[in-house]
Amino acid sequence: MKNALSILTLLCLLLTSCVAPQNPSRIRAGSDDVSTDGGDNSGGSGDNGGNNAGPSDGSDVDNNITQATAKVEITQIVDPNTGTFRKKVSIPKDFEGYMYLSGLNISSLKDKIISARFYFGRERSSVTIPAVVGRVPGGLSPLSSIDVIILDIDNKPFRNLRLLYDLFDYNDYNETGVVTDPTQDPTNAGLYCRGLLIEDDPTFEGSVTNTACDAAGETCYYAYAKVNDSGLYKFETDADGNIAEVTDRPLYEQYDKDANGYVNETDAVNLRKCLPDNNDVSNFNGVMGASLINLTFGSALTLDGTAHVYKGPFRLFAEADWQITGDAIINPAIATPNSLFQSAYDPLQPESGYKSYLFPRAGKINYSQAGIQYYGSDDPFGVKTLNVLPGAGETKWMDGCNIRAKNYDQFTGETISSCNVTATLEIITTVDGKEEVLASSKEVKLQLLKSGLGVTTGQSFSAMKTCDSNRSCGSGECCFNSRCWSRDLVGQCSDDFTPVGNLGTGEVCGTDFDCASLCCNQTTRVCSDHINNDLEQVLCSKVPGQSCVSREFCRQENVRECYILKTTDANGNPSCEKKCFSVPKFGDCVNGTCQPPTSDSDPSFDLSDPNRCNGALDSAPIVL
Repeated sequence: MKNALSILTLLCLLLTSCVAPQNPSRIRAGSDDVSTDGGDNSGGSGDNGGNNAGPSDGSDVDNNITQATAKVEITQIVDPNTGTFRKKVSIPKDFEGYMYLSGLNISSLKDKIISARFYFGRERSSVTIPAVVGRVPGGLSPLSSIDVIILDIDNKPFRNLRLLYDLFDYNDYNETGVVTDPTQDPTNAGLYCRGLLIEDDPTFEGSVTNTACDAAGETCYYAYAKVNDSGLYKFETDADGNIAEVTDRPLYEQYDKDANGYVNETDAVNLRKCLPDNNDVSNFNGVMGASLINLTFGSALTLDGTAHVYKGPFRLFAEADWQITGDAIINPAIATPNSLFQSAYDPLQPESGYKSYLFPRAGKINYSQAGIQYYGSDDPFGVKTLNVLPGAGETKWMDGCNIRAKNYDQFTGETISSCNVTATLEIITTVDGKEEVLASSKEVKLQLLKSGLGVTTGQSFSAMKTCDSNRSCGSGECCFNSRCWSRDLVGQCSDDFTPVGNLGTGEVCGTDFDCASLCCNQTTRVCSDHINNDLEQVLCSKVPGQSCVSREFCRQENVRECYILKTTDANGNPSCEKKCFSVPKFGDCVNGTCQPPTSDSDPSFDLSDPNRCNGALDSAPIVL
């Protein structure tokens, strides 16, 4: 027995000598623990301090990197209006019913009790909705299924959120050289809600050297800016005896409201009408009953016995908080819509802008009786002239302000262009009473609209719209396995080729669309398997440079992702640390070609910064 104990003790000592010693001084009073990676993206650790080592103040740095088993990525949401897989969808705030999220490694959540949390706007107002993981038909390849996160939205959880922001229309209506009709649908995929901080805008290509959306032609579709329709300004004396310029929001369309002919409208009525969205003096004089010779920013005129000043058709709010600034605000390049205005009386004065991208750009109004006089044109973006409606029905194209005025709710302050939008979407769970974030996305956006706009009840997945070809999908969409997919989610569509289609594994192929699996091995030129579900996983695994249909067909590689996490110091006080992980991620499918995956998170971390723990997470959004 003694010999056995001696041998056992010796073995324990030998095993102990093989374990790296722990550093008891790694966490000290008054300092934070920094865990960083000193190695490459293969997951190994180095001894050179890493790229994010703390300052040389004598503090110890842990260079270990933790290997993650998977990262759940939310990459798409099913549009309840069309059944299409998209990165962005718009629903009314009184929506209830089913909603579906999808992405990569969703099946790893099946054994967890999860919820989806939406953070809205600059204020990051949150709404949390219980969710479950399910599997529905509708993957990319024929007869395949896809893992989805199913949200059963009841009791209208979004109904009390305020729609503080505005939709802007960034569709290109002249891409073929022929002007097409601007959308009247507030759920259109080309509309973006400008309500986010720049760091939450995935359309902005920021970098260490480019932290602001302020250059001509720069894109930042979600970056906050507040623009409203404006009337003429007048001078009033406030309670302190100061003279101030004031204006009102237009309430009436540009039509003969009193039904006595437009030229007989009173000044008092005209002053509450929309101003023309152009700089044409004849259009302005006709709408307002004025007699200006020239129309400039600051033109003075007298209406209804009161002096007024014209300062353009729009007014700006909280400009100091705008996330789009400088030369990005005004862009005359019609072919690349991304600014707030196409033109301005003075390019250095954003408040003088006109020809706005505010939704709707233009619209038609249905009146119930003939003989109504109104300002409209055949060209939706042209100068408007006086027209007479020959019979009950739609007008010609009128300026967008008319549609916003007609749909304005004075009680809520909301109109057809009012919106809110998610800054971040998280999938969360609770473990031992502590909340953990399993996945986080700034790419997938949910836009909220005025109640009643769009589909208000989410259907079951099987009841949603299906497709039989790309022609049955909308513009910028492809048909895969009877479901429409937005082109920003897939690298190629079958329309791009003349495929044979549905070839089996091992058969000779020329493109991915020749294969039923959508995976044509570019080395052997035969179809390969691609199965990706919780029961079986045989991946296409294309290397960078090879063709792809979507990300899941590209090879998985380990990338380093770092997060600032909440912790406590040696004295038990709240603190934080920067911890890095080696995360397996599918490559990116860009323009139909696989590219190496990139890191989504590597924040700077300065031990001397007293605010370094701001925004620290409870847990890293990965699966260990």
